[in-house]
Amino acid sequence: MIETVPFYSSAIPLGFFIWAPAAVVVLFWAVGLWSNGQGIPRMLESDWDGYSVADVEKLFSLYGDERRARYRSRVLPADVAFAFTYAIVGALLIAGLFTRGQPWWVAALCGGGWLLGGLCDIAENFAVARLLDRYPQIDSGNVSFASIMTRLKLVLFTLGVAGALVAAYLVFKPLAG
Repeated sequence: MIETVPFYSSAIPLGFFIWAPAAVVVLFWAVGLWSNGQGIPRMLESDWDGYSVADVEKLFSLYGDERRARYRSRVLPADVAFAFTYAIVGALLIAGLFTRGQPWWVAALCGGGWLLGGLCDIAENFAVARLLDRYPQIDSGNVSFASIMTRLKLVLFTLGVAGALVAAYLVFKPLAG
């Protein structure tokens, strides 16, 4: 007996599970290129070990007034837009998997990394903006918060990449069978 492919909601099409994660990766590289083009290497946003007040003071003093202003007005808004994008993709991965019959916990494991990682990235960017606005007075509480958000974001983004791959497998698996 031939089994038919189950009917799935077309609210989130199958192509989304391929093209949206690919767009996230392309945007990740594009924001990095934009940042480097502005003369602002993303030192804080990619520090897996976290950073201290001394690290922030040293980096901001190396940047100088002009580069700090570009960081605040050009790089951080681009990074916030990227964070919103991958958080939304994570939320839509969860919704798409759930509407295709996956349990909530499976859907949350697949899309939750990007959803929560994007929210941590947004919080991190607002904390870094606050540090830039208050420079040369650097508050250790703001640095600690930004550093924690950076580390969480990096871990969750990496888990989100793996989750997006699993999500694509889960939605295309019934079609291959």
